[in-house]
Amino acid sequence: MAIGTLAAIGLGAGALSSVLSSKSQSKAAKRAAATQQNVSAQNNALASNIYGQNQQALSPFMQRGNEAGAGLNSLLGFGDPNAGRNAFRQFIDNSDYGFQFGEGANKVNSGYAGAGTLQSGAAMRGLEQFRQNLQAGYRGEFMNALGNQQGVGLAGASALAGQGNNYVNTVSGNNQNAGDAAANAALIRGQNNPFANTLGLLGGGLFGMAG
Repeated sequence: MAIGTLAAIGLGAGALSSVLSSKSQSKAAKRAAATQQNVSAQNNALASNIYGQNQQALSPFMQRGNEAGAGLNSLLGFGDPNAGRNAFRQFIDNSDYGFQFGEGANKVNSGYAGAGTLQSGAAMRGLEQFRQNLQAGYRGEFMNALGNQQGVGLAGASALAGQGNNYVNTVSGNNQNAGDAAANAALIRGQNNPFANTLGLLGGGLFGMAG
């Protein structure tokens, strides 16, 4: 068999081998990129689901914190003045203020009655002072409770903000990995283009034969 014929056969076999190898590598790179994109999509869905659960769990605390803040602002002279007063009245109604006021008023009245001055102005002023002092104590307790609830809301909002940052970082990382895999797959397919490799082999063989 002529040397030229043998060279042509070898060249053809090499070209066919290059084509098959390039196609195999390109398919493998494409499958790897598709797998990475699928995994990234699943991870993103999981991260979104977890963030949604955290948001649902923390939202009630944030809502209560907002309502407490509105009531506290009202008592401090900001916003709707009726909101704080109505909330404080409800707080008083649900407390033992009435019992304590009744017990205290009886003691005050008993003291003035013993001195024979039950209906005096001094007795009325003493009773009013006792009422104001008792109510001031309850008002301070009420404002502290509002402040605590506002703190709970702030803690919930801070926790959700942290979860949001983690969610963004997770999704960004997943998307970056998927993008890198797709880019690498495209690069591998470009480097292993079977037609370009075949032409290269043919061109090299022809030049070698011509020499």
